Amino acid sequence: MSTETKVRTPARLHHSDTSLHHISTAHEVHGPEARRYFRGWARNEVNLPAKVEVKLATGRKFTNGTAVIRDISLKGALLGKLQLKKPYLPVEPFRIVLSFRREQEIGALCRPVRFGTGPHFELAVAFEDIWAVEQGDGRESSRRKSR
Repeated sequence: MSTETKVRTPARLHHSDTSLHHISTAHEVHGPEARRYFRGWARNEVNLPAKVEVKLATGRKFTNGTAVIRDISLKGALLGKLQLKKPYLPVEPFRIVLSFRREQEIGALCRPVRFGTGPHFELAVAFEDIWAVEQGDGRESSRRKSR
């Protein structure tokens, strides 16, 4: 039995003389194309180490640790290998402050949207705010983009 994702796209409708006629043009979409069909933004598979800070709705830090960003899009990311100082997440509303480094440090305020579905715990997050920290001349400056 295959675990590949299959989606049947909707058939087109044609309007003629005030009656609708069904035109069978549906076709099957498989794998990554099926996921793109449902997503607003395509996700890119990556393997980026990141720092994680769990903040309560009050702004108080609950715990921190590390994770690996497994995939990322313009809207959010999938975090795996989550290692927190406290080995659990709060039961009250919380946000994740995520930061990682490529050419410059990138940070994001994230809202959790889905918790683990595979053999290892994973956390899918949606970006609420994203910023980049530029370093130059010994000074740090920050650019934020609110969503």
